[in-house]
Amino acid sequence: MQGIYKTGEVIDVTYQATKATSGLIDVTMEIYDESRAKDGVNFPDVTMTEIGATGRYYGSLTPDAEGVWTVMIDSATKSGKIVKTFLVVGHNIDSIGDAIAALNDLSAADVNAEVDTALADYDGPTKAELDAAELAIRGADSDTLETLSDQLDDVSSPPMVG
Repeated sequence: MQGIYKTGEVIDVTYQATKATSGLIDVTMEIYDESRAKDGVNFPDVTMTEIGATGRYYGSLTPDAEGVWTVMIDSATKSGKIVKTFLVVGHNIDSIGDAIAALNDLSAADVNAEVDTALADYDGPTKAELDAAELAIRGADSDTLETLSDQLDDVSSPPMVG
C-alpha cells in the first residue's frame, strides 16, 4: 500500500525507470478503480512525464470513490511493470485534525455560557419540597434517623411457624 488518500484529492505517482533511464516517452500509467476495473473512459491511461533528466517520471490520478485503487506503470521499450496500490477513504488526517481542533476551540466564556444555561434549565427541589421529603422519612413526631434505627433494632420478628 502506497498511502492513504481522500476521495477527490489528487494522488501524484512517481516511477523510477530501470538504471534511471532518461528520455523515455512511452512510460504509461494504467488506472484501476476501487472495483479493480480499468475504466478507460473516466480514467484513461496517463503518459507519465519525466522530471528533468533524472529517469524519474510522474503522473497523477484523482479517485472518485472510496476503496483500494491500483496503478500499473509500464514502458513499451523497457521490460518490467510496476504496480502500486492506494487506499482511498472519506477523510484525510488533515480534515480529522481540523475537526478535532475545532472541538478544542472553546473559550472560557463559551463554557460559562453553557454552564449557565444548564443551571437555568435545572429544576432542583425547593426548600419546601426537601422539608416535605424529610418529614415523610422521619414521620410526624420528627424522630431522628438514629431513633428510627434504634426502633427497628428493637423489633423482633415472630418465630417461624413450620
